[in-house]
Amino acid sequence: MANPMTGSTTQGTALPPDAARPRADRGDGPPDSERSQWDDGAGWEPRLLVAELVEQAPPGREVPLHVQITRGSGDGATLKVFPLAAQGARLLITVHAPRLLALGDLQQELLILPGRDSDVLRFGLRTAAPGLHTVTVRAFHGGTFVGELRAQISVQADTPARDGPMLSAPLATLAFDPGEVTLQVLKGPDGAYSFQLLSETTYAPESFRLQAGDPRAAIERIYDELKRTAATAAPGTGADQNEARRRLRNLGVQLWATAVPNAVQRQFWEEADGITSLTVLGEHDVVPWELLYPLDDHHEGDGFLAEWLPVVRRVFGQDRVRALSLSRAAFVVPPGSPPEADQEVTALRATLGDAVLNGGTFTHRSAVSSLIEAGFDGLLHFACHNAFTSSGSRVAMADGPFDPIDLAYATQSGALRASRPLVFFNACRSAGEIDWFSTSLGWAPQFLRAGAGAFVGTLWPVRSDSALLFANAFYNHLVTKGQNLGEASLQARRAIRDQGGDPTWLAYAVYGSPAACAAP
Repeated sequence: MANPMTGSTTQGTALPPDAARPRADRGDGPPDSERSQWDDGAGWEPRLLVAELVEQAPPGREVPLHVQITRGSGDGATLKVFPLAAQGARLLITVHAPRLLALGDLQQELLILPGRDSDVLRFGLRTAAPGLHTVTVRAFHGGTFVGELRAQISVQADTPARDGPMLSAPLATLAFDPGEVTLQVLKGPDGAYSFQLLSETTYAPESFRLQAGDPRAAIERIYDELKRTAATAAPGTGADQNEARRRLRNLGVQLWATAVPNAVQRQFWEEADGITSLTVLGEHDVVPWELLYPLDDHHEGDGFLAEWLPVVRRVFGQDRVRALSLSRAAFVVPPGSPPEADQEVTALRATLGDAVLNGGTFTHRSAVSSLIEAGFDGLLHFACHNAFTSSGSRVAMADGPFDPIDLAYATQSGALRASRPLVFFNACRSAGEIDWFSTSLGWAPQFLRAGAGAFVGTLWPVRSDSALLFANAFYNHLVTKGQNLGEASLQARRAIRDQGGDPTWLAYAVYGSPAACAAP
């Protein structure tokens, strides 16, 4: 028997029957100083993404999914109001139901008009294999992700169908960022992947089976080579740097050719001149997208994708956050950290300046856990070793190992959703995921599902000196120069890409909204 996902805005919150209706007494709206910017008649009103699906049914049963965008806050949630132009906004709604049979298209457009609930979309689904299955609904405005929710359906033989509750997720804003393109990568039950490029042009999904089958073994070989390259890089030796760059480029070209479908490559080149940032959303998180080097017979970009454009990632269940709280900075430096860790803390505090309060340095797991579960507000920066194996990832703290499972309470309770901190895990393989009870578990998804506004980590072991330079440049552009997350990460990569062939500049994976900016 299935239990609907509740208690989380990203997973869906069960609504009472009238919760999706607008409330006349809310008085929502911008302050007068902001309202004056929208004299064209734009409306200010919170919106909800709502969906309804049966929660139990026998195999072979048609189970339509109904999706709508409604006015109102829903179930007591206080949402940020946003402007909606008089002509409205057109959203693309996509559905991912890997264990159910699709009876039609799983993407449809929905027109949102001021002062009105949208029409109701109907997606046809049919149950097949028994088990507990998840259906994910996402909304995009152009190439910008604006919200998602998830429902569960239990398929069991000889059981009657049972209606599920209406689920909702708040859409804090329908604003889209011109030039942002999202690559959505979904894995089907047969092991094939669906790639879809989402921009102001809507492309159909492309089914694709990786040439090497399961990519993990091939990717691990790439990571091993990059680890060795980082360890032997020699700053100041031009010949070695050129040869290392050539080898790195060949890895990136091969990855582009084998991990991205030809149709998506063509779509990318059609959009290339107008792309300002690329967000990768999906389950195929093991691929080092930052290493892609777009090249074919007719086109070549300006180098690696991540030195050409801001490249960020998004995991399932991660909220869209456009303001990162950086009122204070706390550092995690346990015993046994690299010798340069203390130097890193000193340098980064100087870069952050007096406007960012000193939140202290932590060495004990218990103190870090308490900080997170209490809803830490600010920047949480780890400067440490991170032991990564196929069985798990952990940091040795003064009072015992700290690993992603220690974030389970924070994740389920959404401990960081009110504060939206930035988490920077400057340690080896901190952005990777591992399989744990058939789910993805890693530092990035755990922190983000707990409510972190953004996460920065590494995909393979990195050099301590390069890691310090990257972090310093990143904070300088994000905090001092006021650039957004995507641009700050791009400039930080460029700042360290000529370090004697050291590939550390491509090792960083940045999760979050590319347009997110630091807020005091």
